Amino acid sequence: MPRCYNGFMLMQDMTTEPFSLDSTLRLLILLARLELSVPQQQYAMALCSRIDDWAEVTRQAKQQFVLPLVYRHLRHLSPPSLSSQDAALMRSQCLQILQHNLHVIAEQQRLVRELLDPLEIPYLFFKGPSLAARYYDDPAIRFCRDIDLLVPCDKAVDLLEAALQRNYQAHNPKQLASDRGSLDFAVRTQPVITLISPKGVEIELHKQLDKEGKLYRTDALLEARKPLPFGDTVLWTMPTSELFVYICLHHTRHYWSHLHWLVDLDAIQRHSDFDLDDAYACAEKHGLTTSVAASMELYHALAQPEPALTHGLGENGRSLLNACLATLQGGHEAELALRHTRPTPDFAFSWQSTASYWLAYRLRSPFVPLMPTYTDYQFVPLPPRWQWLYYVIRPWRVLIKLFTPSEPRP
Repeated sequence: MPRCYNGFMLMQDMTTEPFSLDSTLRLLILLARLELSVPQQQYAMALCSRIDDWAEVTRQAKQQFVLPLVYRHLRHLSPPSLSSQDAALMRSQCLQILQHNLHVIAEQQRLVRELLDPLEIPYLFFKGPSLAARYYDDPAIRFCRDIDLLVPCDKAVDLLEAALQRNYQAHNPKQLASDRGSLDFAVRTQPVITLISPKGVEIELHKQLDKEGKLYRTDALLEARKPLPFGDTVLWTMPTSELFVYICLHHTRHYWSHLHWLVDLDAIQRHSDFDLDDAYACAEKHGLTTSVAASMELYHALAQPEPALTHGLGENGRSLLNACLATLQGGHEAELALRHTRPTPDFAFSWQSTASYWLAYRLRSPFVPLMPTYTDYQFVPLPPRWQWLYYVIRPWRVLIKLFTPSEPRP
């Protein structure tokens, strides 16, 4: 039976030894890398011999977004315990995932051809299909739920206006009006705007990479972007070291709760452009050295047989490993519980933060609930010269919502 979690229980778990893992999850963790060493192959075969429910392996691998990669490894290993019927079921579900991934990739290329290039908008893609295209030997095996796009704040309105005219639909915020006044207000107040492409793919439009805007400068990132020829288009992406540091930050923020993120870390390290010293220099520039170091400890720990999981781990690496295992076993419920323990929006652990970041966050955080949002604009659409009134209206709306009892659920 799945374990029920709350933040207090998980904080206790994170101060003890890592959870014991069943053979299915241990196998999936081991296979969450592009290549296996000979000892890893031998250990994988030993784990396969303990598995009597391959349908459960398929289910968990799909849930962890690594099913195509797991299937590729198992085809090579060919364990005797994997029947032809179980392999056929795994293969059929892989084909569905591959079809979805190719669909997302095609929509990304369409976005470039029809909007970004014609409008001459500087941009970069990060995570998802662009990461797979550059660092995976077979990009289609990397599950991509959506497309993440970074653009300058002053170009976002042009992009949104053109996208809505081409039948892209607003998903977050809902009922986003298409006039430039509404779009301008949404861009200024929404950290992320999500669109749905005409063929149903989510596109997250970012104006900054981190939540507080204190770790990364969008203009510097766009100035340093690198071209990636892909099919008949060119995609603009982050330099390898910059991307590596960012995924360590992002995936740690989510406690490495999905195994395809571990594959990302593995794939980038195997690429010819990767240099660990460059990555640490980049991390130091952003104040993210501890995040990268703990992520590397996690990566090496999860590559080992279970008895050696905690060997050589420092305190930060151990807490990250325990949080990772808690979320891998407890699912989304466990991650939600852990989110309540975050010290800041960008960091999952207090040891990630620098003193300057912490001070800036503490000074700003009391005022965040009082900052206007697009829902305030929808409530009372004001012209630009009167929008300062939102700073008066917003506190009253917060108080009314706070003291208005919610309706009971039917």
